[in-house]
Amino acid sequence: MSTGESAELHEPTMGPIKYVFIPVEETREPKELLFAGGSDEEFRGSITQYFRQKLLSQEQKNEMTKHLVQKASESGNRGDDTAPPQVSAQQQNELISEYLEQTSFEIVPIVMPARDNKFVGTSLYIDDSGRFKDLPLNCRASKIAQRDIRGDAFLLSNHDDPALDEWGRVDCSLSTYNELLASPPTTKYDASDRAQMASLTMQRESETKCISEVDVSKAKEAKEAGNKFFTEGDIKAAVQAYSECADLTEGRRDLLPNEAEVTSLRVSALLNRSLCLYRLGKNDDAAHDARAVLQIDAKNLKAHHHLTKALCGSRDYDEAAKSLEAYEKLGGQPQDIAQIRQSIVEGKKRLMQEEKNKYAKMFAST
Repeated sequence: MSTGESAELHEPTMGPIKYVFIPVEETREPKELLFAGGSDEEFRGSITQYFRQKLLSQEQKNEMTKHLVQKASESGNRGDDTAPPQVSAQQQNELISEYLEQTSFEIVPIVMPARDNKFVGTSLYIDDSGRFKDLPLNCRASKIAQRDIRGDAFLLSNHDDPALDEWGRVDCSLSTYNELLASPPTTKYDASDRAQMASLTMQRESETKCISEVDVSKAKEAKEAGNKFFTEGDIKAAVQAYSECADLTEGRRDLLPNEAEVTSLRVSALLNRSLCLYRLGKNDDAAHDARAVLQIDAKNLKAHHHLTKALCGSRDYDEAAKSLEAYEKLGGQPQDIAQIRQSIVEGKKRLMQEEKNKYAKMFAST
């Protein structure tokens, strides 16, 4: 069997999927398209072919030729200031034809696949030569992407679960388009932003971490040890034990048959560690753990209480007041709320007086 035959036989196939065409002309409505099925290469090829059909004007050809010649000069490490070489009409056509044969589409991430969206990501597919073709601005696609998009665009979705090593295209309907248009994502992804890409990589890696039965068993033992240390008054040892439990339960709990039990175990460890850190005067760390719990359970009463107390300890009284309000709405103890509110009022007064005294000394010294 030849290599070509083997590749053809093992080429991944996909069933029918829906995707959305967003025309650049605002007089035309976006419409739902259907790919009947086949290989992903065929599907991508159809999109590539669509964009390649958009022809260049003579002026655009001249601009593209200048760009290509300049790029060729740069790659040749030209060390002088001579002008780029002149090209004939035939050379120009050959350069452009070769370039267009290599061009395809640019993928603009709109929604990254993550646990909170069940690992369904959504992207725009656009003409990667739109600038040279001087295509008009696609206002609707630009609004969704939070950047300039030129020419027609396609909106597609895919399922990409790193823990299961699964990737496949899924339906992207007009309702998905309408939701994104009405409420565009606030995060704009930029491949040149190293910090953002590093953060996404770390998130991706965390979402590949599976939790075993052994991990769960060890986590339970660590939590019990933490409770014992706490009862004995060894707060630092309790923090270490609760940290072990938190580390062991960090990962893909959604893949476990006892997800609820393990999530409850993690929440308990984080809350207990938050309390211990607060007692050790590590208020920022205590607040971090409380917020981690609220990401899992936004209505967790203890987490709101711990967060409020930690923020007071950090003297972040404005945020503490907001956290206290959430705690009160969820049904916190009235007496407890009154005491914390009084602490916030008195803390603000002390902080303001300290600021006044500091500035008074500054002006007195001058």
